[in-house]
Formats: sequence, structure tokens, C-alpha cells
Amino acid sequence: MTWPTKKLGEVLVGVVFVTAASFLFAKGAYGWGTTLVLALLLLLKLDALAELAFSATDGLRAKFKTPAEKIEEEIKENQQPITNQNFARFRNIEVKILDDLQKRYGGEMKTLIHFLYGQPDKPEFRYTPDGTLQTENTIYFFEIKYVLKPEFAKNIIGKTVKYLKEVYSKLSPSIGDKKFVIKLILASGYDLSKMHFETPKGIEIEFFKV
Repeated sequence: MTWPTKKLGEVLVGVVFVTAASFLFAKGAYGWGTTLVLALLLLLKLDALAELAFSATDGLRAKFKTPAEKIEEEIKENQQPITNQNFARFRNIEVKILDDLQKRYGGEMKTLIHFLYGQPDKPEFRYTPDGTLQTENTIYFFEIKYVLKPEFAKNIIGKTVKYLKEVYSKLSPSIGDKKFVIKLILASGYDLSKMHFETPKGIEIEFFKV
């Protein structure tokens, strides 16, 4: 979808939402009217929307996809062209792994949570893990890396561990009493567990065969 067409579509949907919400407010249906207004705000992230559901008991629920640029960066790290097929392949692997992790650890897996370090208006960096999950005693950040070939592993993992080490050192003082663990999930069709990787404090490596 081209940018002008996409924006025109958002504007038209926005007009429909506002008109419908105004009608509902006028009829005294404040709950439904408020829901439509909240849904309108989701248009700001329409491209990243993976799931949108509403029920009378739970209200409005939205689930967003991993940012496209993060998936594209992982494709480049594996020296692959950015095609629709590769994009879907990498994203589907990530979704499957997050689902598996949630079943294993329990709790609610959250995605697209941005963690800032520094001044809010001028942060030193912003980190968005692929998933975050909190248990009774531990806060987990999950960073998933798909490694197509073993020869790509050292470069991908070395760069990622270096970055995650900085993330851990900056954010861990503000975590509180809970244990803070960053899990680097290495997904591959090859057995990478026999390879040796240095892991600094707070970072754990886990292997997934896909």
C-alpha cells in the first residue's frame, strides 16, 4: 500500500470512528463511545497492529507486531534479501518462540515495550526487547536472533551480546528487588549449542532448534 493511499485510508476510518463515537455519546452510550475513541488512537500504529479484539467484559485489546525495521535488520545480518517471504519467515519464527516461552514461564508476555535510559526528551538509548515477562521473582527480557548458518553466528551473537551488556548495565539498577535476566534466544536449523560464546553477567543464552 502506498503512503498516500494508506494515509487516506486512515483519515477515512478516523472520520467514521469520530462520527460513530459522537453519535454514541449523544445517545448516552459512553462505554461504546470511549471504546471507539481508544480504537482511533490505535490508528497511529496501524502498520504494527497484529490483533485487535473487543468484548463487553474485557473491553478493547490490541497486540502489536515487532517493528518492521528490527526484522529487516535481522534479515540483513543473515545476508539475505529483504523479501516478503523472508520477512514472514523471520517474523513467524519469532512469534512461535515467544508463544513457547510464555507457555514455559507462565505469566503474560508483553511486546513493544520501550525502555529508555537518560532524559525522557533526549534518551541515551532506547531498547525494545522482543518480549518481556515477569514472574514472582524475576523480570525477563527476551531477545530472539535467527541464525541461518553457523558461520553467521559469531558476528550476530557478538554484536548482540555487546549491546545487551550495555542494556543490562544501564537498566539493572532501576529494576528493584527482582532478579533481572536478559535471555538471548538463538534460533537455528543447526545445533549451535556446541559453539562457545562469552556471556557477561545478567545475560543468558538459550538455543532453539527450528
